[in-house]
Amino acid sequence: MRKQPTAEQREKARERRQKMRSLAKEISNMSLAERMDLAKRTPVATIEGRVLSPFNCCFIVHQNPSVTVVGGFRQWKAAGRCVRKGEHGMALWIPTGAGKSEKDEAQSIASDSDDVRFVLGTVFDVSQTDESEGR
Repeated sequence: MRKQPTAEQREKARERRQKMRSLAKEISNMSLAERMDLAKRTPVATIEGRVLSPFNCCFIVHQNPSVTVVGGFRQWKAAGRCVRKGEHGMALWIPTGAGKSEKDEAQSIASDSDDVRFVLGTVFDVSQTDESEGR
């Protein structure tokens, strides 16, 4: 059974969401050319080799200017690395659908992308990880 978050934990989460929304607004106010230029100068890739979107590149670089390769906790573990204890991750926006079934999938392709929502995800830079023991 999962423990309920304490009032302090809820407040910290609320503050983090506000901070990330503020940063997202700051990046949204950049022109497309500015975002593309920053993303080209500091490309950020995932552990799987995919380059992040220009917006997420800017979002991550604003949190850690020296970032290079990122991955989630489980992604690093699958790659034979582990996130060091005490490391704080960086947030990025992950697109998510509105819980559609496969039947709804065909309809959503033809419709607007209003059903796309974004949630904050947490990633860590390779510099925040160590090689796993036993590998």
